[in-house]
Amino acid sequence: MCILFVNVDPNPEKGAYRLVLATNRDEYYRRPSLPLHVDRNNIIGGKDMEPGREGGTWLAFRTKDQCNGKVKKHCIGVILNVTGTIIENPKSRGRIIVDYLLSNKSFPEYSEMLEKSFYNGYNFVSIELSEENSMIYHHGNIPNVNSSYVGKHNLGFGNSPIFSPLTKVTKGRRMFEEILKKNLSKEDLQAELFKLLKDETRHLPDDELQKRQPLAYEILSAIFYKLDPPGYGTRTHTIILIDYDWNLSVIEDTMCEPIDKNNPQWKRTSLNFKL
Repeated sequence: MCILFVNVDPNPEKGAYRLVLATNRDEYYRRPSLPLHVDRNNIIGGKDMEPGREGGTWLAFRTKDQCNGKVKKHCIGVILNVTGTIIENPKSRGRIIVDYLLSNKSFPEYSEMLEKSFYNGYNFVSIELSEENSMIYHHGNIPNVNSSYVGKHNLGFGNSPIFSPLTKVTKGRRMFEEILKKNLSKEDLQAELFKLLKDETRHLPDDELQKRQPLAYEILSAIFYKLDPPGYGTRTHTIILIDYDWNLSVIEDTMCEPIDKNNPQWKRTSLNFKL
């Protein structure tokens, strides 16, 4: 379970943002991970360190150079599980983002390749920004759905197909949009976005979630939650900002490992770059 809110504006006013992204990672507390960092391939993000699945990720950023560095495309990949269907002997979804960011394939070409593989359900979202264009791509595998959004958009994604959004996604997206309308300072914007990502309000009723998670839907209806047992819940918040002048900020709040589920300690990591 994860949630993603994203706002893209290819022509922002001076002082505004080309991209505002806010997302939660929900995962087992016992699953080892590396926090936000830059790896040897210049991929910015956290890493899954589960034995046998090392190196995968749930969210990452990388700039792809096109035409020998003459054109830059700034790419973000996010993977969200779609619950309700289990595939026998599935492939790990953790490499989907990494392989895409290292690939020279376009998103449509890459997602077509994924359709020939066997994974448990997912929503794979990519945001691609350049001087020429701004795109949001989505590919879901169960069922097979592809969509793309050109230019200015405010969107939300969760753990169901995009045509059947969870209530917390639709309500959370409206809350996200209201935050952006306030034209806050960078510091206040970050604070409001983290407040949204830590919101424990239960967004009920939700027939779609109840159908997919009949035993735990009430707890899972919140943007931020803890499910214990089995020791699972929201453990990482990430905000990504790209401003008018192409300054990139990635801010992550994540639980320190080993995670004490009764008294978790949080670590904040901030990375800033000129694109």
